[in-house]
Amino acid sequence: MSQETEEQYRSIFENAVEGIYQTTVDGRYLRVNPALARIYGYASPEDLISNLTDIEGQLYVDAGKREAFAALMRGQDVVQNFEARVYRRDGSVIWIVENARCVRDQAGAIRYYEGTVQDVTERKRNEEKIRLLATVFDSVADGTLIVTSGLRVQAANPAYENITGFGDEDILGRPLTLFAPGSHERGFIEDIWRTARDSGRWQGEITSLRRSGEPFAAALSVNSVRAPGGALEHYVLTLADISQRKYQEHQIRYQASFDRLTDLPNRWLVCERLEEAIARAQRSRTKVAVAFLDLNRFKQVNDTMGHHAGDELLKLVARRLRNCTRVTDTVGRLGGDEFLIVAPDAADRNAGARLAEKVLYSMSEPFGVFNQELFCGASIGLAFFPDDGDTADQLLRNADFAMYHAKRNPEQRCVFYDATMRESTSFTLGLESDLRRAIGSDEFVLHYQPKVDATDRRIVGAEALIRWVHPTRGLVSPAEFIPLAEETGLIWDIGAWTLREACRTLAAWDERKLPIGSVSVNLSPRQFQDPRLVSLVQTVVRETGIDPSRLELELTESAMIGDIEKAVGVLCALKDTGVRLSIDDFGTGYSSLAYLKRFPIDTLKIDRSFVRDIVQSATDPAIVGTIVNLANSLGFDTIAEGVETEAQLDVLLQQRCRRIQGFLISRPLDGRSFESFVREANVPA
Repeated sequence: MSQETEEQYRSIFENAVEGIYQTTVDGRYLRVNPALARIYGYASPEDLISNLTDIEGQLYVDAGKREAFAALMRGQDVVQNFEARVYRRDGSVIWIVENARCVRDQAGAIRYYEGTVQDVTERKRNEEKIRLLATVFDSVADGTLIVTSGLRVQAANPAYENITGFGDEDILGRPLTLFAPGSHERGFIEDIWRTARDSGRWQGEITSLRRSGEPFAAALSVNSVRAPGGALEHYVLTLADISQRKYQEHQIRYQASFDRLTDLPNRWLVCERLEEAIARAQRSRTKVAVAFLDLNRFKQVNDTMGHHAGDELLKLVARRLRNCTRVTDTVGRLGGDEFLIVAPDAADRNAGARLAEKVLYSMSEPFGVFNQELFCGASIGLAFFPDDGDTADQLLRNADFAMYHAKRNPEQRCVFYDATMRESTSFTLGLESDLRRAIGSDEFVLHYQPKVDATDRRIVGAEALIRWVHPTRGLVSPAEFIPLAEETGLIWDIGAWTLREACRTLAAWDERKLPIGSVSVNLSPRQFQDPRLVSLVQTVVRETGIDPSRLELELTESAMIGDIEKAVGVLCALKDTGVRLSIDDFGTGYSSLAYLKRFPIDTLKIDRSFVRDIVQSATDPAIVGTIVNLANSLGFDTIAEGVETEAQLDVLLQQRCRRIQGFLISRPLDGRSFESFVREANVPA
């Protein structure tokens, strides 16, 4: 070999990017170039040769790798693309790939190995990333699509086929079909791609399409992918089926605004529409007629034929009321057998009279209930804006007064409100006078209904319920005197007595070691809006010495309608006293999910209307489950009221609602009976 050729080979050896080596069969380096020293982390070839003297023991990470390398050499005289993990001098691990051959003497004995080494650590990392991404792509629950900048589908994961039914053979290489026909305007769709292209991402809800042609609600995310030079290469689409969630949200919104039995607007919605009608009438200088309707023989139907017959009658009444009113009128059910009709743009009081005549004529025909003909007339009270009130509350109350007069005078099936009605209602006035006297005469008592953890029937608390024992009238229903107390302002004194009595009883139970968790007390809307409330709670807790965390205040959603900011402030102030807060009858009132997350609430109380038919209903279990999921996500507890059967309890447990109260456990009990109930319930078996 000429000197020039030798110098050329030396230059290649010294300056090569790849590591070059010669090693003995037993694993010692004879010769290495600078590149190999750099790859293995040594200062020079001499440094490597001097210190890396045992290739099998010092270099290879995985046992047996050197022997596998040597076996290939013995059998084939060459090793190609041999991958291995090796230690660098500092102890770090890298991936290499080797290509080597045997150099033999004339007798065929192996003199040494020679070969090259490349550091492929970065490539292996990228391969691992790709493998992990492929695993994620195939295993995520959301449908994922990769489409070209021209919106042709390049790849789809299995979840996309599970959600939509479209397989690879249906979509790969074809134009993207994502939106249900007619579901979105063209401008909306164009804005999706424009936003994703310009800002890199679009996210929102769409109506997508299944292979069967069925549209469904979906959450869509579109991300753009660009080449290093900035050119748009692909879009990555993520699609989640949210149709079930949207349905459940719709059901909760529906329950918040409509009566489930009759499909009529409930009290909250009909009052909202009344307020809207008043606002329009103020602008157009017209009248609004409000008809308050009460069925005359409904209680008799319930008592003689049962509640199912009563429910069927209410449905038939609702249908007739819709049929005899205008499209612009609102027919709502306030509860029980009470209905309200709001007739906007009434020309005069005669228009209201004609409306009442049509309703009464419609109600005069018999109702077919369970193969029986029932006659169930109605009493109607009429009030008008602006003649009889300026607000929805005034009109509703005055129409109610007029209805009460119609009820007391059967010959007058329809009565117009006049200003003398309140004063002339001796029964109401007498009841109000008696109610004022009762506050200071020890006529009120508290009964307690147990709350239990249904998994082990352990008593976790009680709800305090007020009862009025009238000296001559006997037991007066709270449904009769609580609204009167609200109207007259006496509710503050009654509520304050209830709170003090419940806390005193709780303190006494503690002294007697009664194992009761907490006691809940109901707050009326008027109490909640009274600026003295927080101070009252603080005073009662301090005077009775109870642990405030064992007092729970229950308030209805309607108490917070109006000034939400003020409501949040009151709730936070109450929470700062250490008490627990509960929303009663959840799902039947305001149900503003937008504000619910701002309320420092501890418990959502599932209304009895969801429990009553939960065994037969197709939707009630899902609604209860949605409320439980909502509560869990917000950190709230849940409790169901009105539980009367084991079958209802089984469904509630399936929906993960463990805490209950109702006649299945116990009716409300006086203090002594409740104490006995608790002690007996906690006696070891």
